[in-house]
Amino acid sequence: MSREVLTPPVQKMSQMRRYRVNVVHDDFGGDKWNGQNKQAKLEYKTYEEQNLYGDDDDYEDDAALKSITESANGDFSLSIHVSKSFYGGLIGMKGSTKRRIEEETRTEIFVPRPNDRSNEVTIKAKQRSQICAALRQIQHLVTSLRKKMKPTHFLAVALNSGEVKERFMELKKCILEAELPGIDAELFIPECCIHLTLGVYVLLDDNERQEALKNLESCRRLLDGLKTPFEIKVKGLEIMNDDPSSTRILYARIESPDLQKFADQCLAHFQTTGLCAADNNERESIKLHMTVMNNRYRNEANKCGNSFDAREILKRFGDFDFGVAQSQAVHLCVLKSRTEDDFYKISGSLEF
Repeated sequence: MSREVLTPPVQKMSQMRRYRVNVVHDDFGGDKWNGQNKQAKLEYKTYEEQNLYGDDDDYEDDAALKSITESANGDFSLSIHVSKSFYGGLIGMKGSTKRRIEEETRTEIFVPRPNDRSNEVTIKAKQRSQICAALRQIQHLVTSLRKKMKPTHFLAVALNSGEVKERFMELKKCILEAELPGIDAELFIPECCIHLTLGVYVLLDDNERQEALKNLESCRRLLDGLKTPFEIKVKGLEIMNDDPSSTRILYARIESPDLQKFADQCLAHFQTTGLCAADNNERESIKLHMTVMNNRYRNEANKCGNSFDAREILKRFGDFDFGVAQSQAVHLCVLKSRTEDDFYKISGSLEF
């Protein structure tokens, strides 16, 4: 494949521009490449005619840039970790996606085979800027694919001890003794699992879990100026939807200004990592809440619809006071790992 870069004829420029925009829109959700071309042969540098090559100085992934190596013959290469879960999307039908990226960036991309022990994708090219262009496309593609996957982990503040736990058990006992229609013990979160969620993520292998923990530790700087341990007041009941007669989630309100500030800043930081689940990428703030009842907790065999009637619960216990808790850690937990006797499986923690 020839590596010469040719300036397209003027009369074909608009057609080429439309092609590029369509490719980006279809594969990457409408994102656009930014930066200026460093090659003299490419003359079209207006905003509307953005090319595939970015300026190294504008690229955000400093770690990746430092890993680019140059061989004795002047060629460049870069090996990056990509979870095996993304290989199919990166390769595409009959290799179409990988081939397109290679053609547009004038690179060669090597994806490990399923049985290979390595999970590093290697990019080779004649120029450093071509490596950066291919890296951008691959990372955009991985981000797009991750948005379509279900969350695997979440950040949590545990509330499963002390006054809040005791008051939760008291409320649960009162509600069950009231024998309200359609209300049973399966709707309640186990008291050993009571928590606040600060964010949800898609972490597909140990490398990504370690990266998430590294980013969590970097959030320690966000604690400056905040009073820790966080004081968390838990009082009052609300529902996630507008119709209390058809409720899926009943939760307790949270009052903790310092924790709210930390949670929002932590969310903003993780949104830059590419590890967030789709829902977290679209949020500007974390809604702090402590789930009390959730229709999803019921066994499928015992479910009578997708909701429950919370009107009487709100009427009788709407102002219920769970008390105050102190939090000295944020945990990275595995989703769907809760049990009747223990908290969620913890992958790592930020203690303060």
